[in-house]
Amino acid sequence: MERMATLEFLAKVPIFENLTPEQLQPLAAKMRPRKFQRGEVVFHQDDPGDRMHILVQGRVRISLDSDDGREKDVAVLEPGECFGEMALLDGSNRSAKATAVAEIETLVLMRDDFLEFIGEYPEVAAHTTAVLTNRLRSANQMMGDLAFLDVPTRVAKQLIELAEKQLAGAAPNGDIEISIGQDELARLVGSSRETVSRALTSYRRMGLLTTFHRRISITDFHGLERMASY
Repeated sequence: MERMATLEFLAKVPIFENLTPEQLQPLAAKMRPRKFQRGEVVFHQDDPGDRMHILVQGRVRISLDSDDGREKDVAVLEPGECFGEMALLDGSNRSAKATAVAEIETLVLMRDDFLEFIGEYPEVAAHTTAVLTNRLRSANQMMGDLAFLDVPTRVAKQLIELAEKQLAGAAPNGDIEISIGQDELARLVGSSRETVSRALTSYRRMGLLTTFHRRISITDFHGLERMASY
């Protein structure tokens, strides 16, 4: 990514959006591009946290590994989102694993460069804290959903959340296609692929969505939204 394009991109990243191009210039100079293939692990849980990634293109899933080898996805990130920033603030090891859903490109910022930058612009630290707080709220909501909602409701809720993220505030108009496989969706809702498949089949028969290879198209957003609120 060229320097000017990097500046334009960084200006749209939530934690940097209130800074001017002149303020972002020294930060852009320290960013290093990285590419990862589909399925490649960007970092493992408990790895040293010495750098932050900003997703330029593609999708990244953030997951937790259990002692018995199971994996639970806690988030799917889209371009413009950061990951790995928590370890930069407290110097701890990685609290989760990051994996490329498809081929991805990131911009990498080392911890020392990040700390130097927020020393000059403390508002970035405040924005970073806000991002982490929102993720904590999402994690708490996910725990509540696992405890109190059945799998079909969790599936509908997760699909609505992914659709709203894709719409970025716009009103739904027509079919909404989400690039996600049933295995990935199952990890997000904390269930088996077979149970999630049965829920999708039920919604498909109700005319709420259609399924393809690693894609789900929501054909009745408001109908699915009602299923998510049961």
